[in-house]
Amino acid sequence: MRIGILSVGPVNVAVQKELGRSLSGAFPDAEAVLLREALTLPREAHDPRRGQYQASKVLSRIQAYPRTLGVDRVLGVTEVDLYVPGLNFVFGVAGSNGAAIISLFRLRPEFYGEPSNQELFLERAAKEAVHEIGHTLSLGHCQNPECVMFFSNSILDTDRKMIGFCGQCKAKISHHVRGSEDVY
Repeated sequence: MRIGILSVGPVNVAVQKELGRSLSGAFPDAEAVLLREALTLPREAHDPRRGQYQASKVLSRIQAYPRTLGVDRVLGVTEVDLYVPGLNFVFGVAGSNGAAIISLFRLRPEFYGEPSNQELFLERAAKEAVHEIGHTLSLGHCQNPECVMFFSNSILDTDRKMIGFCGQCKAKISHHVRGSEDVY
């Protein structure tokens, strides 16, 4: 499985590379590659009243990428704050056609008034990246609060979970990757 990492707006390349390493380690036989293309944030996705971007409108632009760039999955990475109607914010979302997006905006400790901690920030970003790619492989939210597929309602949930899958989710991933011809 090839996972393309797509910058949505300006994103630090070192962060993208670190996400690539995490994704390659989390999924069986996965190769993560940084895509040379970059996506400009769509103006129509910005809600000036909220100061956020509607995740589904950004994701709809990403959904065309997987098959056209020779990758099976695309993870968009952005620095802007994302939301979906009905929620104050989201760390990320996944859609159809193997596309997902994560926002780095609320993953930095500084957002919560804490000192900068690059290691914690990268760990949080990796967890959200693995979580969203998991959704593109048909995994739903897990009830195990330590599984990476547990829904993060707050940064505390993200911090509590591990970067890996629980036994049940790992089995589902292995089954899906082995049993799906369109993944490779």
